[in-house]
Amino acid sequence: MSPFRNRRRPAQPAPERPAGPPTTAAPGSMAVTQAFFDRFADFYETSETSSFPWRLNLRHEAIVAQNADLFPGARVLDLASHDGRWSMAALEAGASAVLGIEARPDLVANAESTLRGYGVDESRFRFVAGDLFEVLAREEPQVDVVLCLGFLYHTLRHNELLTRIRRTGARHIVLDTEIHRGDQPVVWLDAEQVERQGNAVADEFSWGDTVLTGRPTLAGLTLLARAQGFSVERLSDWDGLLRDNPQADQVRDYRIGRRATLRLSRS
Repeated sequence: MSPFRNRRRPAQPAPERPAGPPTTAAPGSMAVTQAFFDRFADFYETSETSSFPWRLNLRHEAIVAQNADLFPGARVLDLASHDGRWSMAALEAGASAVLGIEARPDLVANAESTLRGYGVDESRFRFVAGDLFEVLAREEPQVDVVLCLGFLYHTLRHNELLTRIRRTGARHIVLDTEIHRGDQPVVWLDAEQVERQGNAVADEFSWGDTVLTGRPTLAGLTLLARAQGFSVERLSDWDGLLRDNPQADQVRDYRIGRRATLRLSRS
């Protein structure tokens, strides 16, 4: 008998394709011809983080356009609102008002200045500079939709985050996050340097110049959401977006399934 016959094969790496099921959209139907951020091009200059035209515009399709039914008349909470780019997108999609929470005061100042510059009525937006968890605990905002975009993988406080979101009364969460590729419900640990604008900021649990963070698998994210009364309603169709916009650059993380956009609903 061969000494190798009963040995288990090593685990194979996850396939490099977008997260979620294959697209069912007709070929060409998801080509971007009227790019949102080309209309609001100031956002290409108001941040050091991922302000690439193709990346921003395809993310707008996945985050806002594919969830367009959620925004008309909605009160929206924009977590880690950065320079206000997604608050602006929510307002343009019909949100009645947006509350943004951002830890870095310079980005809050950019958000306020840019929205005013585009003539948005100041009664429709408010940005708060501060620790996201502290602001949510203090203000306890009541909203309809929560945007959690590019933040989940910058913290390890996932259950606390989803608890705070549940207490807002929101019926839906639009979540865009890095994920760890794998089938098991696990969270991949990492540590981030706090000085980079696009990284986590120091909090009461961090030590030195790093913050402990966690990147869940889709199975792990599903379990985390279910524990707080939310279910994954669907994943945005990145497979179709990438197929119909082959010239898009700066989106490799979506292309290989290391990042995904999800819509969660209250169970």
